[in-house]
Amino acid sequence: MPASFDGFRQTFFGKFPEAVQLERALRTARNSNPMFFFHESRDPDLKKSWIVLGRLGSEMEDILSINGEVLFLFSPHEEFQRRSFNKMVDAARQEIADVQRRLFGIVRFTPDSHISLIYSKDPSLPKNLKAWNADGATSLVARVPMLDGTLDGITTDLRKSIATVLASRDLYGGKNPVTGRDFFGRLDTIQSVSAELRNGRSIGLFGLRRSGKTSLLRELQRREEPSGLALVLSDLESTDGVDDIPHQISQDLLTVLRRMREARTNIWLGPEGEHEARTFGELSARLIHVAERNASLNFVIAVDEVENLRRLSQVSPERVRLFLGSLRRAAQATRNLSLFFTGLTTAFFDQSMIVDEVDNPLFGFVDSHFLPPFSMAESMGLVRDLGTSMMLEWDEASLSAVHSLTGGFPFFVRDLASAVRRAALDELLDDSQISSPIGIRKGHVDAAFGQWKDQAGRNWREIIRTLESYHPYMAEMLRAGTEEEINEWRSIGVDGEISALALQRLGLLIPTEPEGLKRSASLVALDGLAGRPTIFAGDIQKRRDFRSLLSQTESLHLEFKSTARWNLRSAKKDEAMEHAVVKTVAAFLNTDGGTLVIGANDDGRARGLVEDLSTCRSSFDQYERWLMGSLLGKKIGTDIVSQYVEYAKHSLDGHDLVVLTVRRFPGVAWVVSGEDENLYVRNGNETQQLRGRQVAEFARSRSA
Repeated sequence: MPASFDGFRQTFFGKFPEAVQLERALRTARNSNPMFFFHESRDPDLKKSWIVLGRLGSEMEDILSINGEVLFLFSPHEEFQRRSFNKMVDAARQEIADVQRRLFGIVRFTPDSHISLIYSKDPSLPKNLKAWNADGATSLVARVPMLDGTLDGITTDLRKSIATVLASRDLYGGKNPVTGRDFFGRLDTIQSVSAELRNGRSIGLFGLRRSGKTSLLRELQRREEPSGLALVLSDLESTDGVDDIPHQISQDLLTVLRRMREARTNIWLGPEGEHEARTFGELSARLIHVAERNASLNFVIAVDEVENLRRLSQVSPERVRLFLGSLRRAAQATRNLSLFFTGLTTAFFDQSMIVDEVDNPLFGFVDSHFLPPFSMAESMGLVRDLGTSMMLEWDEASLSAVHSLTGGFPFFVRDLASAVRRAALDELLDDSQISSPIGIRKGHVDAAFGQWKDQAGRNWREIIRTLESYHPYMAEMLRAGTEEEINEWRSIGVDGEISALALQRLGLLIPTEPEGLKRSASLVALDGLAGRPTIFAGDIQKRRDFRSLLSQTESLHLEFKSTARWNLRSAKKDEAMEHAVVKTVAAFLNTDGGTLVIGANDDGRARGLVEDLSTCRSSFDQYERWLMGSLLGKKIGTDIVSQYVEYAKHSLDGHDLVVLTVRRFPGVAWVVSGEDENLYVRNGNETQQLRGRQVAEFARSRSA
């Protein structure tokens, strides 16, 4: 330590003499110097506050699962502000690291990242800390108790304060990707993927929605970046058009380079004028130039959820081809740049064409890796180890039950564990003071599962519906109730065989003798969450009936429309398209009912609803609300539409369609148009407006 270090210590205890009692309370034979690094903060929001590093002692650290040093903040102020809390959480660790670099040339002490401690005489601090911690701070903060009691009393109160705060944070819950201490399992996948990327291979990582693909990407980035793997992660889900992608990737690349430059002085960013790529050619050139000038690094351009490219390719297939070609060109031109894609299946890379007559530059270009459900060991490790950080102590039976009930599917493992945690805390008479680990038993799991199952089933059905939008045969196999149905879907043809193979690689189907398939234990458990679906049941006959429907020609009772609001010729929204849908539905209501299929050409070929959905943020929920409420309900009448028009979403060959099944209305269904009301009926395969005497005669016939 520098010669002046004792001076820092003396100055600190002179400012906070009561802290002597805390040091005495923490001192043991193995923890002879509990508080050992002292620094008066230079941050304006932490003015006159001292940052101290210390150890709590092995006994307390074992109970609380704290590793190494902790950060203390001692504040002299009677009122501790929220902005000071934010700086303590976000900036104090960086400040103490910077001080160590100045003193020692390196960072010797890194405090625990999950918990910090604050001493302040602010009487409202306990209430404020509870609220601030609940806001999702990056690190929890516990209060150091008043230091005017006995030494045993101080350690007991400190342990309770920390334990209560640790127990308050649900590390299982949430839908966002996780990294660091919150990331579990998949170590073999990370190691094999990392090795292939460093050898210049391009990778595809495939798994169902919520199986942990993005978490694995971000954990790979966190682990490998310090050793020179520059992983540039771009999420295309919110991208409106493919021409926006060069700008997005170039900005993501710049962010990674700047972050790595903080630790490595020799990172080349290039002239500022070259930082932004506006075209696919500029993107390719930028990637090649950066990779060549930073030859000691391995660059990985990662595109999350490749199915978004399929969405974009339905509107601009040639532009998607140019984008993918620019990435492939950059990867082939440099030895230290690879591509990384995530998606639901390999289908995008198994097809030589993006669409008809537009070739796919990435056909056969990636090595595939798959994310099956967790093994028993991975599920148990996640639940147990995260639980330890929340003062939870799971026994073997409860851990095994969580895995078995969720099939090891990562999202459901975490979600059920979160529900069990809530149930266990609800049992406590007073969870405001926790001093020792909370035991979790199988009874807690059984009790929580009963309440959790219904929502979990809805989530699983939604995962299948998402899959159905891109890979309908896979979705059908997941819904199949028997082995016979699974194998019948498989026997349909090439699409069935490809879907069956993908589900085997994802650990959801397993082979049987001779040459059959059955559900894996994981899929059996997931089916147990959802039960048998009551809507869009997906049995083979229903799907065949739907294909048969599309094979028919338009008639008195059937009409196809490519869109409900998007004019394909003018490439914009058009009220005339909307009015055509309203007229058709009203005509069916006023005749003998009928079926309107939206998303199919006049000849019944499925084309999808990409353009329509783009006007509703690509959300089917918003699209349904607009179609049934804002359009049909407003123009025809909410009461009529809600009772006589049924909305259903179908997927076929990778296309989403909407089917409106209309029953005959016994009265007259008028269409409101400005201040007028118009009447429409079906005449063969056309919609006809009635006028004059025809209106009166029709109205009399309905009232008879």
